[in-house]
Amino acid sequence: MLIALAAASSVPLLDLAGRLVRGKQPTWAGMVFIGAGGISVGLAMALHSPIFILVKSAVMSGILGLAFAFSAVIRRPLTRTLALRLSSDHPEGRRRLAERWRHPRAHAVFCTLSVAWGALLLAMAGQQAALAVTVSPGTVMVVDGPSHAVLTVLGTVWSIMYVRRIQRRHPDLGLLPVRTKTSA
Repeated sequence: MLIALAAASSVPLLDLAGRLVRGKQPTWAGMVFIGAGGISVGLAMALHSPIFILVKSAVMSGILGLAFAFSAVIRRPLTRTLALRLSSDHPEGRRRLAERWRHPRAHAVFCTLSVAWGALLLAMAGQQAALAVTVSPGTVMVVDGPSHAVLTVLGTVWSIMYVRRIQRRHPDLGLLPVRTKTSA
């Protein structure tokens, strides 16, 4: 059982290998997951307990939840940073969005989203930790992924609905992309 869990934890290594084969740089997130996986597998093997592998996702979710919540508290919301990074490949486009999203109302929206995602990720961490210590490793493997996916989808849907509601009240914020009509 321990070997199977360790093998399942090595999926980030496959991503790293694929990136290196394609000549791409490893991502910092991928390196964090590889490090966390290495630590959890090492502890599990050394102490002959799968709990370290099973609780890894709870620890990662908890750390991310705290990071999102803390970013809102210090008024540098991670949701804004991620939205900017994912919005455009062009630095000029990101710069224009960053200017627009510095508006206090837009900033408040991103802070609210960071708090909400922080709370959701902390709740996920609690759920994942409870699973890891109360049910069999096989059950954890079956339930953890789908429950994580469902909660992430629900969080995403809520985020979009929240931003759309704010966008309708304040269209000048430009929080969501707008479709433009092209003439043929």
